[in-house]
Amino acid sequence: MDERKKARHRALYLLERMDRTEQELRRKLEQNYPLDIVEETIEYVKSYHYIDDLRYAKNYIQYKGQTRSRRQMQQELRLKKGISREILEEAFAEVSGEDESLLIRRWMEKKKIDPKTAGREELQRFYQFLMRRGFCSEDIRRALRLETEEE
Repeated sequence: MDERKKARHRALYLLERMDRTEQELRRKLEQNYPLDIVEETIEYVKSYHYIDDLRYAKNYIQYKGQTRSRRQMQQELRLKKGISREILEEAFAEVSGEDESLLIRRWMEKKKIDPKTAGREELQRFYQFLMRRGFCSEDIRRALRLETEEE
């Protein structure tokens, strides 16, 4: 079997196991095959829509959007998965992600944080926790303020 066929079989084997982005598949193939064969193989699987970064991004947003902030998902998809900014914008436009304030409220419930009774130090820790999760400071403050005003 020649190198081109081996590369195609390898690509199909990798995609059979799990959905991957173009960059992920390219990285895997580059470990064993020359660049020209990798590019040919990528074009081959693209022609059959076996890899589709837009589809991957939309699925990721639908699945992870219930627990992660928009910013965190954008970073993961851009930096780890290699999806372009344009494709990300299109994916977020097509998939309505969860409202950030709703996600913050879920985290409050999960962490058992009540802004009315929590101390300043506890609220600070929670605020920093949410910032590390990629939430916008304005959204966090707004959610915490709304919770204290809802009496």
